[in-house]
Amino acid sequence: LVLGLKKQHGWRRKLIASPIKYLVLVQLVIFFKTLAFGNIAFAFLAIFTFSAVILMFRSGPSQWLQDQQNFHMSVWSLAMVGVIFVIANGYQGAVDIYPITFIHGRLLGTTGNPLHAAVLLAATVPSIMFLIESQKQWGWVKVCWIIALVGVMYGLFLTGSRTGVIMGVVSILFFYRQKGGNMLYFGLFAAILLAVMLPLLGQDASISTTDSTDVASRFASTENTRAVVWSAMWKGFMNNVVFGVPLRGDRLGYGENSWLAAGASLGLVGLIPLLMFGVECIRMMLRLNQICTVKPIYSLQCNTVIAALISLMIGSIFEAFLLGNLTFALMALLMYLSLGQYLIEFYFREKKYVLWQKKFQQAILSNN
Repeated sequence: LVLGLKKQHGWRRKLIASPIKYLVLVQLVIFFKTLAFGNIAFAFLAIFTFSAVILMFRSGPSQWLQDQQNFHMSVWSLAMVGVIFVIANGYQGAVDIYPITFIHGRLLGTTGNPLHAAVLLAATVPSIMFLIESQKQWGWVKVCWIIALVGVMYGLFLTGSRTGVIMGVVSILFFYRQKGGNMLYFGLFAAILLAVMLPLLGQDASISTTDSTDVASRFASTENTRAVVWSAMWKGFMNNVVFGVPLRGDRLGYGENSWLAAGASLGLVGLIPLLMFGVECIRMMLRLNQICTVKPIYSLQCNTVIAALISLMIGSIFEAFLLGNLTFALMALLMYLSLGQYLIEFYFREKKYVLWQKKFQQAILSNN
């Protein structure tokens, strides 16, 4: 916050993307319900924390996004989260694998559980892809980022999270959706990666997990581990449509689905703004896709944000991180939304400048 408030204002005027405003409404509903029926101190702590996060993004990253170099550095910062995570947990795994895999032998690293680790790693994939493709010539920088991508994907497999793997694969698919040739290379890359990693998952070595067979079997399993929780949340919503289920305890608890959790815990009062958040995210992705078509020079930047938002939207179906207030998944989402808002503003600013140039030239020609 201090660094953000010291930054001078630039040309941008809309520093908070429209979807974020609806997330703020959801948090206000959570605040008032917790304030009325739960722990008052926790209600204020949660809303102050979330407000500080939003203010930090407005005064910090959003304010700093003034040109393409700032965009590149913002994406680099997200990618470095994945790099640091892989390096730190790789070191821990070399010393003692148990502290980062004690939950059924699945990688959780420095996060709370394997799913959190998977979402963290998957959220960094679009940024790493951007940095790989931004290097036009082959060199040590591009090779390093490819190695980072391999490390992140390997970490995703070690989490044993099908959600995380789907998010990672979807990110790359949508990143390359306009390049059929690159999709072929990605398919080959994925096949080689699987051929290398699957045998490693069956080993009982320090680079694997304490119970590697459990991790490998999760990807072959067709068991729906969330059906019971989702069914309970749906019933809770249908029985308490307007305000959600009565609060029992100091704070609200959420199941493994952002949308059903909002419906069950907050009712239509909280679900409607969350649905509007989803609609605004879709609108942003459509506008970015339009920019890709009109200005192919910005396709790399736009595809990065589109791939990230789609990946995180898919992840929100299996994890309630949209209702959190201090998680990396939320931080990454806010960052990608800020990047998308910057691209849209930058495009329309450039478009206005081009139109102004044409009118100026026409005025000079008419005077002559």
